[in-house]
Amino acid sequence: MNISIVVPCYNEEKNIRPSADGLKEVLTKIGKSWEVIFVDDGSKDATWEEITQVCRENKQVCFSQNKGFKGVRHMRNYGQTAAYQAGFDASKGDFVITFSSDNETPAEEIEKVIGKLEEGYDMVNTNREERYKEDAGKSFFKRIPSILANRVINKMSGLQVKDTGSGVKGFRRVLVQNMHLYGDMHRFLPAYCSMFGAKICEVDVAFNPRIYGESAYGKVGLSRTFKVFLDIIALKFLLSFSTKPFTMMPIRIFGGTGIISMILGGFLGSILAFDKIVLGQNIGTRPLLFLSVLLIILGFQFISLGLLGELMLRIYFESQGKRTYIVREEVA
Repeated sequence: MNISIVVPCYNEEKNIRPSADGLKEVLTKIGKSWEVIFVDDGSKDATWEEITQVCRENKQVCFSQNKGFKGVRHMRNYGQTAAYQAGFDASKGDFVITFSSDNETPAEEIEKVIGKLEEGYDMVNTNREERYKEDAGKSFFKRIPSILANRVINKMSGLQVKDTGSGVKGFRRVLVQNMHLYGDMHRFLPAYCSMFGAKICEVDVAFNPRIYGESAYGKVGLSRTFKVFLDIIALKFLLSFSTKPFTMMPIRIFGGTGIISMILGGFLGSILAFDKIVLGQNIGTRPLLFLSVLLIILGFQFISLGLLGELMLRIYFESQGKRTYIVREEVA
């Protein structure tokens, strides 16, 4: 069994070395083949230099034993989701575990994740219980994104996950191979994995306050709340169209609305035709005439929108080879 650790980094020059040392110690103790993949998401500090140095220092010692460090550098800052995807693409392990470069979750906690994966779970989420006790003292507006995301995601996906924003998660290889992340979908990975019918669990992990710097990924506020709301809409779209088999296809949603609209328009039109032909009434200025024409036109538009959505849906599912990042260089 091989283990891959994916560590997204953005302006984390002071945290690379502690992360590498902690992970190396824990993974060596576990005794499996392993790799740690640092993904530099366009950092503006010396993060890449630190990653390169760690890789070079451990190259001779580790890779001869199928163990070692690897670095992937983005052309620019694409966001945490793209960093995850880049790490997943570069990974080779049977188990793939994401890890936060800020060391807020101790490295030894990944043993719990590995243990659950070995038990047969497809995806393991972690709950930073002490983190949320600490957050309880913060303002309500700063806690809105987490509260909103956790509650709505659980409602939509049927999961009971306490901490969707945790940076430490474990996946089986089959899930990673079928992931195609974009936007800020890293926040919704448990729900995303539920699309595949994954067996998911959650374990409590320790939480330590960040020692060096501030999180460049974890900015909170109303703007993030707005982004979370939009991402939830996108997630609902994905979850809806992943049901068996495509029970909420665009042509059924918009096409059904269009047919109803056209039927109503035709019904009103038949009433007007009766008034004109049988009763001889003037219908040229009657509001029902305009409403009838409007409903028929809207019906055609809704059906066209459904067909367009159908085409876009097919493109979405058939063009998953496209990535959301460009790799500048790699080091191993």
